[in-house]
Amino acid sequence: MKISGINHINITVTADKLADVVAFYEQVLGLKKGQRAISRRDGAWLYCGAQPIIHVSVVEQAPYAGADTIFNHVALTCTDVDACLLTMARYNIPYQLDFRSPPEMTQVNVIDPAGIKIELNFTGEKPSNSTH
Repeated sequence: MKISGINHINITVTADKLADVVAFYEQVLGLKKGQRAISRRDGAWLYCGAQPIIHVSVVEQAPYAGADTIFNHVALTCTDVDACLLTMARYNIPYQLDFRSPPEMTQVNVIDPAGIKIELNFTGEKPSNSTH
């Protein structure tokens, strides 16, 4: 067997959180809701271009959520850190900035409505506004 990459991640939420989670990934992160196979559970698939990358599944009871869960975070490769920060401001999304090297990278860390930490990685980019 040879692994060629991550196929998708799955997020479980209660029915009352589904719309908020889908809206976050569509409006804030720019993914698009797309085709979803018939399933026993309600939910949604969120696409990056033609690739489905996030599968949201509805469950009856909320899963455990907390700062130190076994699954710690999702990291996404991104471009245009300035546009990202403007989007966070527009939707009033709290975030933390972190700078890494090597390679030079800006990380924007947010929490989605389901409580999942999302790390947005901008390799070779720094915010143009020095007050960030």
